[in-house]
Amino acid sequence: MEYLKVKNWEKWQSYRSDRGQPPWIKIHRCVMRNPEWVSLSDAERGQLVAIWLLAADHDGTIPASQELIQKICFMTEEPNLNKFAELGFIDGDMTSKRRPNDVQMCVQTRLDKTRKEKNYVQNCTNNFALFYSAYPIKRSKKKAFEAWKKTKPDIDVCLKAIENQKIEKQKLKEAKEFCPGWKNPATWLNQGCWEDEIIKTERENERDEFLRRHGANG
Repeated sequence: MEYLKVKNWEKWQSYRSDRGQPPWIKIHRCVMRNPEWVSLSDAERGQLVAIWLLAADHDGTIPASQELIQKICFMTEEPNLNKFAELGFIDGDMTSKRRPNDVQMCVQTRLDKTRKEKNYVQNCTNNFALFYSAYPIKRSKKKAFEAWKKTKPDIDVCLKAIENQKIEKQKLKEAKEFCPGWKNPATWLNQGCWEDEIIKTERENERDEFLRRHGANG
């Protein structure tokens, strides 16, 4: 965090170093004849005194954040640190060093990020709806959606895997072989079942073995 220094702090405030944080600050009477002090509004003078009290906790330094100072000092409004610096009460420049174009780019970046996040949420919801509609069993939709957000699978890959697994299960049933049932959609997603290898029937395995042997002999 960046900090600012109260100007001439050591000149106007003096404490014994062996006593820790001081319980008080000094406000010299000569401040009443200070043109800069007189130019402040009553509210601004109150803010400046609160800033001095805050500075006493950190050897005359304060956070370079108007929002943070407002919270720490229980102010109703943010203090104008730029004005206090211009009048010589604070050492430092609160003026942003970024050029107008830089500020505009920063704002645009935030907008783009927000838009991207909204698009991601919308796409995530839409893609899950496609997945859930294609999946053969409908159970624990909320858990399935949480699993979808966690695993972030490719919707096209998932839809293709579901279709292929439907076909392979149908083949197993027609061959009167053991056919594993469909898992809960949340379990299917959490276990990455879109990457499962296709289960072949015994006849398909025998055919592949025959081709492998004859291919090797050839």
